[in-house]
Amino acid sequence: MRVIALTGDPKIREHFIVALARHGNVATISNDEAGQQMFADEAVKDLLCIKSPSGHILRRNTSSGAHEITRELDRLAEQGDIDFAVLIGDALASRVISFREVYKARLELSGDFDKHLESLTHIPEWITLGTLVEAVRSHPDIHKAGAILTFTGVVRGDALALEFDIYDGEAQRRIGSIVQDLTQTEGIVDVRIHHKSGRIERGEDIVYIVVAAAHRQEGFKVLRDAIERLKKEVPIWKKELTEHGEKWLDV
Repeated sequence: MRVIALTGDPKIREHFIVALARHGNVATISNDEAGQQMFADEAVKDLLCIKSPSGHILRRNTSSGAHEITRELDRLAEQGDIDFAVLIGDALASRVISFREVYKARLELSGDFDKHLESLTHIPEWITLGTLVEAVRSHPDIHKAGAILTFTGVVRGDALALEFDIYDGEAQRRIGSIVQDLTQTEGIVDVRIHHKSGRIERGEDIVYIVVAAAHRQEGFKVLRDAIERLKKEVPIWKKELTEHGEKWLDV
């Protein structure tokens, strides 16, 4: 699933979504004013209205930051039937604008849809732990695995957020090298690593590692090696934002 932060003229946005739907299943995420009226007595100030091929869902958004938005995107990605998730309007787009996995499209009256549709093919897909596990389960040799082990790194509570600056091309090359090396280990069927970039809020996920192994002992060792090599070998810079200011840290 690819994620689009869509802003600009409302009518042009509607036309763009129609054009996008010709290339795959689209889920739209917006603030729904009509839905807010339904819950007026409960003083709900911010609702998400999600429309997708599999249904129409109205959810409350309980955070002023990106927290709930990213969780909704995770849910949509793990449904498996959504090709594009479109966040509509400046208010929602601003919450995910720093993610490398999000394509930012501002549509003008003379907008070129083809340019945006072409650009979408070059952005990374929205990855979750669940989608990585499913990818591992699809490996042709998964029948050789007796264990699937996972690691999720999250932003600890002593930080408001972390900002990750990744030397993208080189980072992906080195992650690929780590995966290739570890997959050669005896008893290892598959290894997947995904590290997010941009601003990540307190409690949000930073990195996912999934290992499929013949036995858990082999899997635990490779999982640990993957974590340590990721920290030492991949060019990623981390800034911590707290109530007292911000500072750059070793990853």
